[in-house]
Amino acid sequence: MLVAYDGSADAERALQWSAAESLRTDVPLRVLAVNAVVPPTWGGMAGGVGMAGVVDIPVGDSSALLEQADKTLSDAGVGSATLDQATGHVVDVLLRAGESASMLVVGSHGHGRTGEALIGSVSQHLARHATCPVVVVRQARDPEARRIVVGIDGSRSSATALDYACRRAEDTGETVVAIHAWRVHAPSTDVWSSSPRSVDTEERERLLAESVAGVREDHPDVRLEQAVVPVAPGQALVDASAGASLVVVGSRGLGFFSGLLLGSVSQVVLHRAECPVAVVR
Repeated sequence: MLVAYDGSADAERALQWSAAESLRTDVPLRVLAVNAVVPPTWGGMAGGVGMAGVVDIPVGDSSALLEQADKTLSDAGVGSATLDQATGHVVDVLLRAGESASMLVVGSHGHGRTGEALIGSVSQHLARHATCPVVVVRQARDPEARRIVVGIDGSRSSATALDYACRRAEDTGETVVAIHAWRVHAPSTDVWSSSPRSVDTEERERLLAESVAGVREDHPDVRLEQAVVPVAPGQALVDASAGASLVVVGSRGLGFFSGLLLGSVSQVVLHRAECPVAVVR
């Protein structure tokens, strides 16, 4: 398991989350601090037009950060972990390191010495391009929550997300909530309306039931709940995240742009969820 660490508050949360995961799963933990590089400055202007043969300038050393990370892990009860630093462009370094990882964990926001905000750039790039699951950790709105929320749209990617959630729940004892949501063009989207269910809703319920049927057989001991919600999928998952310990989404979903490396729903959830988010592939 690989965790990116830059000493920020959210990176510290990501490290603590990873420590708990490592202890729970007995998966070795590697902490990686990246000494970012920045373009050279000419005439007071940084990031000007590139010139052949010009080398980017490395910024700082992360030895002190790794000492801080080592103390956090020791306090969490992690007896052994690999702590490394590397120099280069943050995304490139983490993507290469992630090729041999079972999971890549990052904080939702960070601060590099270059001032780069993680969720605006690094996290999104990692979620799009990493070859392993990416977990973006943020403070949960409900720290005592015991529900793993999964977005289901009938795609292979969402089936992978559901299997991931159920395998995790087998170890943690949490409840898995499979949510299928869709945007409706109607004056009201009241989920608790007493109006008769439409044929469209019945079809949606059938899709969700078919999506979870095989998973119930594979994970009989997991408590699995289903919810069909006539609300935009991203908003439905964000709302559900307020009472969740983790939201799990597939890296791609169905829709007009299913070939995108990161689906639009996943992007909404990454930006707005109120708990950690796992993007699986």
